[in-house]
Amino acid sequence: MSKTSQQIAEICGVSRGTVDRALNNRPGINPETKERILKVAEQLGYRPHFLAQSLVKGSTKSIGAVLFDINNRIFPQLVNAIETRASELGYFLYLTLTNKDPEKERECLQHLVDRRVDGILLLSVNKGDDFERFVSKLGVPVITFGNLVSDEIPYIWVDDRKAIRDAVKRLAALGYEEIIYVSPPMALSGRTNLYAVEQRHAGFRQAIAEAGGALSADLILHKGYLEEIEGLLRKGSKRKVILCTSDKYALKVLLHLKKKGIRVPQDVGLMGFDNIDTLEYITPSLSTIAYSADEVGTKAVDLLVDRIAGRNVPLRTMVPHEIIEGEST
Repeated sequence: MSKTSQQIAEICGVSRGTVDRALNNRPGINPETKERILKVAEQLGYRPHFLAQSLVKGSTKSIGAVLFDINNRIFPQLVNAIETRASELGYFLYLTLTNKDPEKERECLQHLVDRRVDGILLLSVNKGDDFERFVSKLGVPVITFGNLVSDEIPYIWVDDRKAIRDAVKRLAALGYEEIIYVSPPMALSGRTNLYAVEQRHAGFRQAIAEAGGALSADLILHKGYLEEIEGLLRKGSKRKVILCTSDKYALKVLLHLKKKGIRVPQDVGLMGFDNIDTLEYITPSLSTIAYSADEVGTKAVDLLVDRIAGRNVPLRTMVPHEIIEGEST
């Protein structure tokens, strides 16, 4: 049975208010009395009733994070940054995963609210007016990242559209004439929230149009991308490069090409997106579009804590990106 502050007060022969001052390091208590109370509390294994304290203070010093999965290495990196920054600011992090299930995402959000978190970070698969209303009625501050939910809810991420455009321009400058664009998630476009992926897709189309015929493009927007890539590489004599919208797809392509005896970059170039931490172990080193997951995670927590405190935050926060040229291009 857990010990209470009242029991400590009875043992020490003081009031409960005096015990509360000692345990919460507040002034108005004799140092010797404070020392005796803390010693008794330690001996009894006293732990404060956290929920009761939260009801009094109006804060649990906890935040929630809702992600659709952590299969892509960029997401564990983000979670690590989020937890690190939350801990630095005195917050405990509750992590929930939805497995890309829209209804489970709603359940996770409600679960966190029921546990009285002070705010929530959200990587959503939901979208639309009904979901926007649902989020607005949660009663806690929400910061979104990756996939935009609403123009009225603060959002932090990289400028995906510009990042892809910059990558295409760089590949053209390297002498590539044909780009094979690989984005399997686009097969689900219109059925789920794919804001980040769709922004990359729009950026690619814009960049090809801006090239004015100097670049040709093949788009692969389904799961059977490895087989289709093989067929495209056998066609024509243009210098080709494969641009993947995630490093995880680029690494699968690299492995497949190695098995088929197709050399990178001698036979075809290859570029990814995200600059995940496992790239340091890959040969040839992968060219990629990089942004700081640490910066996204840290700033997301800072924005959320500002909103919890009632401070205004920008509706859009973009972290910088850069093109990293590895050996694969």
